[in-house]
Amino acid sequence: MKRLKKFSLSVMATACLMAFGSSSAFAATGWADTPETAEVMYTSISPTSGFSATQYLDSMSDNDYYLVDNTNGSSVITFGVIATPPPNFDIVMIVYKMNASGGIEFIKTDNWNGPGYAEAIGMSAKPGEKVYFRIMDNGINNYNQPYTIQFTKY
Repeated sequence: MKRLKKFSLSVMATACLMAFGSSSAFAATGWADTPETAEVMYTSISPTSGFSATQYLDSMSDNDYYLVDNTNGSSVITFGVIATPPPNFDIVMIVYKMNASGGIEFIKTDNWNGPGYAEAIGMSAKPGEKVYFRIMDNGINNYNQPYTIQFTKY
């Protein structure tokens, strides 16, 4: 009986260490965590009509930045971005639009749909403008499942 008790305690301790003391094998902290290291979804230098990525948020403090860069563009681009979380995972998408002078034109937070539902926005960027998309977690979530972000130029 003592042996079974010791074994049970060691299994529980190991499970706790694995759940709370280690990061996911797919952890993404350190990847695209700032506007300066943002993943480029569109650039006017080599324009594309679409972009899609699947990524993990590995903790409540992890942020992923994505960029639509029309700084060298000669015309307005119209596009949509949709971030789709896994079931029961609640994400926030914050949009930062920068004007041609580098000033903030506006900041918008999309966090209305709740766990498991996509956050989306359609907008445009004039020549010289940049738009950053910051994806972050909204509470305690299951960090073993990825979200998907998609950019579509119209």
